[in-house]
Amino acid sequence: MRKLIPIFLLTSIVYFAMIYFSASITNFDAKSYNVIGVLTLNNISIYPDPAISRHPYLPLFLYLEAGTQALSKVAHIPQLTLLKYLFTLFHIFSIYSIYELSKKKAKVALLYALNPISLLIIAFHGQFDIIPLSLILFSFVQLQKKKYSLIMILFGIAFALKTWPALFIAPILKRVPKKFWFWFLIPSFTVVIVYMILFNTSLFSIARVLAVYQGVGGIWGFGKVLSLISASKIVLFVYKLFFVAGILFYSFKSKKISPIEDMTMLILLFFSFTPGFGIQWFLWIVPSFFLSKKPHISLLYIPLLITLMVAYLSWIQGSGISQQMAALVLIVIYPLTPIYFLISRGFPKKNYL
Repeated sequence: MRKLIPIFLLTSIVYFAMIYFSASITNFDAKSYNVIGVLTLNNISIYPDPAISRHPYLPLFLYLEAGTQALSKVAHIPQLTLLKYLFTLFHIFSIYSIYELSKKKAKVALLYALNPISLLIIAFHGQFDIIPLSLILFSFVQLQKKKYSLIMILFGIAFALKTWPALFIAPILKRVPKKFWFWFLIPSFTVVIVYMILFNTSLFSIARVLAVYQGVGGIWGFGKVLSLISASKIVLFVYKLFFVAGILFYSFKSKKISPIEDMTMLILLFFSFTPGFGIQWFLWIVPSFFLSKKPHISLLYIPLLITLMVAYLSWIQGSGISQQMAALVLIVIYPLTPIYFLISRGFPKKNYL
């Protein structure tokens, strides 16, 4: 653990520097944090609107949005900056998990800690995916210690923060005795019931928001194909149902390898056929670049980083990069994920963790 202290300090310096230099750059998510935070502080329910577009999740992260919004007024620090500091702490937490999962290799932890994809998504964009991701990685660490109740609670909190990562629950359920599974539901039930009572909101309003959540449609791979075939919301919703069912069927039927390898394949499958997309989702495959034993998976890192950089440059006025150019790069890069997914299924498994 002592080896990680210099890594934690260096990571904090790099991330705080990025937060400082990107303070003037705003985005849709930053505006959403503000809107949801203000409404929550004013005891106004966000479900179903504006949650459908600005908070398509269960009511847990909104308390962090409200808390940082209130603190922002007192400390005179922008809400997004406060949230980015919080996200950086969770990134540091994830470094510990990477260290443990890599069999305590400090070099792996350092490379993961300072990787540009995570830096851009967390400290530049200000996306909160790192919170559920860090909880899931820590649950993988707890698998080695067989702390099954804690594992399911951690995954339950991750789900209460952001729902779609529940597609990756199979690697956990395959390794946890069924009698512990109910712990997964406790965080979600708790936050939903509390929110319904405090904000006089119906369960249907919350469920409706979760049902329509799919990221941004028509900008990534298969989702782009679907948008060209039909713009009907019904068609997209039906596809989403088959997509979710397919991911879960594959995840439970596939053979166990290791939690990281199982999750890697699920993320690649998810990227290959998802109807919606968000560039911050690239964060979910980053641990695989440092922990997976799949041959040549690191070759995907550079294309994803370039895609991310082009997308973020389009946010900066005067960069010369338009949103149309960023969208084109997304389309061009997309085929790499299904190609690698199909090829990797034939790789030998004997060298995996």
